[in-house]
Amino acid sequence: MRKLTLLLSVAVLALLVAIPATASPAKKPSPAAKACLVALKEQNTTFNEKQKADNKAFHTQLKAQNTVFKTQQKAAAKAFHTQQTAARTALKSQNATEAQLTAMNAQLKAQNQAFHAQQKAAAKAFHAEQKAAHKAFHAQKKTARETFHAQQKAANEACKTLP
Repeated sequence: MRKLTLLLSVAVLALLVAIPATASPAKKPSPAAKACLVALKEQNTTFNEKQKADNKAFHTQLKAQNTVFKTQQKAAAKAFHTQQTAARTALKSQNATEAQLTAMNAQLKAQNQAFHAQQKAAAKAFHAEQKAAHKAFHAQKKTARETFHAQQKAANEACKTLP
């Protein structure tokens, strides 16, 4: 009798463990759902690669603009200083009086200060423009990323419902 009770207990226990495992088999996605999920992964990869490429292109463009700006600033400074040197040389070659030389030096000094102030203001404006472009670019990329991920999430749910 004990053996029979033990045997029945073991059989019931085995059935209790086996029934939940067989009652809800893991639902495998259909081929259409699998294809849909694979396409979503590919879209995500493509989107991320495009974001990286856009980011690299934007920063390369900013760097190129910065290089051009600095080159223009240097060329303008060189031309300005060459012009001032030529003006000094021309005045000295005319056997100018001490008063004329003093007036010319004062005028050149004022022009030099004005030129450098203009250069500084142009640099400040240029960098502010670049900073604004940088912020706008990254805000646009963030919005695009959020929109894309929301679309991906909705598409993923749709893929799961495919037969």
